[in-house]
Amino acid sequence: MKQRNPFRIIISLLLLTMLVIPLVAKGAPEQIVEASDYLSVIDWRGELITLDKEPQRIVSLSPNVTETLFALGLGDKIVGRTDYCDYPSEVFDIVSVGDLMTPSIEKIISLEPDVVIISNIGQKETVEALDRAHIKIAYFDEDQDMEGTYSLIEKVGQLTGTKQVAEQLISSMRDIVSEVQHSNVGKNRPTAYYVTGFGEWGDFTATGDTYLHDIITLAGADNIASSGSGWSFQLESLIASDPDVIIMAPMWGSSMDESIEEFKNHSFYSSLSAVKNNTIFGLEENILERQGPRSAQAVKELSDAITALGM
Repeated sequence: MKQRNPFRIIISLLLLTMLVIPLVAKGAPEQIVEASDYLSVIDWRGELITLDKEPQRIVSLSPNVTETLFALGLGDKIVGRTDYCDYPSEVFDIVSVGDLMTPSIEKIISLEPDVVIISNIGQKETVEALDRAHIKIAYFDEDQDMEGTYSLIEKVGQLTGTKQVAEQLISSMRDIVSEVQHSNVGKNRPTAYYVTGFGEWGDFTATGDTYLHDIITLAGADNIASSGSGWSFQLESLIASDPDVIIMAPMWGSSMDESIEEFKNHSFYSSLSAVKNNTIFGLEENILERQGPRSAQAVKELSDAITALGM
């Protein structure tokens, strides 16, 4: 049996909008900064970001920001993206400025953006370099839950002059989540475990401090790793909790089916009821793992998958 290396969990942590390296300290709570409703927003640093006009040239340094911009009808305004911005398919017509952690500052500058937007992932050096080049950069690090998702969309909309579109998108997302919750009223809540990494390299999952924990909860299940933190989980705790359902995304370098089969056939997990009862299913990871406009869809798809198992 081939072993899984931890690369997927590393990539997932990046794409799951976890703050790997702090950009700067948050603004002091007592700092008084006001933002207007139009083309002005206060970012995570406590910085007031104001644009003189609606941005025509935007560089996105986060996949979920790129998806948000497209959802707000601003796809044609994006002039730069990262290698990991892969949805929707139109993004491949946009110039890449490099990876998430070390994008090319020179390439970003050459694109002459009106604003650079980044969400949760980044490096202090990137921000400092763009500041020195007098390029405006907005940094959003929202709460790891659906409310944080709505906040991200709202702030991007406010900064880009698409506030009304953002409000409509948020309202639509709230309706989808509300419908899911209403449909689950009175149903038993199965226990669930989301596999982000497994095997000899260790067990990784959506712990209680992650955005995915909220997705699982809203979908009508109870996350067995809710008391954990930092994505790490003990195999002993997984075996003891014995979740009703196991949710998977493809491991690095494998298809969904290959990943599920490898998990099922691994000796570590053979005693789990979900393995014995074949209540394991896979979902496309970017829908689940990106805090953005498809998050409500993730709640619905996860809820539907659980229902389909008869839970």
